[in-house]
This record gives sequence, C-alpha cells and structure tokens, in this order.
Amino acid sequence: MALSAGVGVGVAVGEGLTRIGANGLPSTDDFTLGEIHLALTLTKGQLEVVVNSARGLPSAASGQDPDTYVKTYLKEGERRIHKRKTRVTKHSRTPRFNQTLRYAAQDAQGRSLLVMVWERQRGFEHNVGIGVAEINLAKLEQGLRPLSGWYRLLPVSSVMRVDSDSGDSVC
Repeated sequence: MALSAGVGVGVAVGEGLTRIGANGLPSTDDFTLGEIHLALTLTKGQLEVVVNSARGLPSAASGQDPDTYVKTYLKEGERRIHKRKTRVTKHSRTPRFNQTLRYAAQDAQGRSLLVMVWERQRGFEHNVGIGVAEINLAKLEQGLRPLSGWYRLLPVSSVMRVDSDSGDSVC
C-alpha cells in the first residue's frame, strides 16, 4: 500500500520508507538503520499501534546484538506527547516485539506518530537511539483495514536532536 507524500519524514513504498529529498522526490541513498513492521488501526475510539518486529538493525558498539525497545509518541508540530513503549527484546538484530500500544482516537487526530527504536545500554550509560520513522495519522480512517507495513528507520537526527532516551529535544 503506497501513501502520499503527506506521511512526514518519508513515504511508505512497498517494503519500506523512502526518504524524501529537499526537492520533494524520493532520495536514492541506500543508508539504512533497519526497518520496523507496524500495523495501525483506528477503531472504537482508539488508535492501536501494533509493533510487530524489526529487521536489519545495526550491531551494538560492542559488536554484540543489541537489546532494543520501541518508543512511540504522538507528535503535534515539534512537540511530542503521549509516550508509549514496548518491553526490551534482548540480543537480537531482528527483535520480535508483538505488542499493541493504544492511544485515544481524539488524541491522534491531526497528529503524526513518531516511532523510535532504542538500544538499551548497561550501567550508567544513556540509551542510544537507533532510528526513527514518522507516520502521518491523517491517512487512517475508522473502521477501514489497518495500515500495515515495513517502515525504514532514518537517523534520529533527521526528525530531532535527542540527547538520551528521555526523549528530551535539544534546540
């Protein structure tokens, strides 16, 4: 299912998310931080975000497979609100989360969904953002089939500058 250019950072095309260049056309770079599989449904006054799995994630700095989790936010302008997150999946570059995160439908109207994959660090180190996808929720209509597919993860800095997994933006 292809979406129009109104999905935010990129356009879902077939098996992923294509970066849109400054000229409004898809970029041809092959840079990837992996992909995340999501299913979005608007039903019964709720937005359901099913975080299924990820693939192609980079190894941790130590060379080991990373411990990862996903945070989602509703985004209004530059402001992120209503955070949800999955449990940590350990030691995998292809983690299976299989978790449903729910938002009130009225909170989702007119906003986009920011999906961030994080690598959990041990000890006192800050967790590291692996990648992000942003999805315009205006394309969802109540009662219609879910919007489902693989979304390419872009660098976190392509959407915002983040110092840690607290999600605090730095200007």
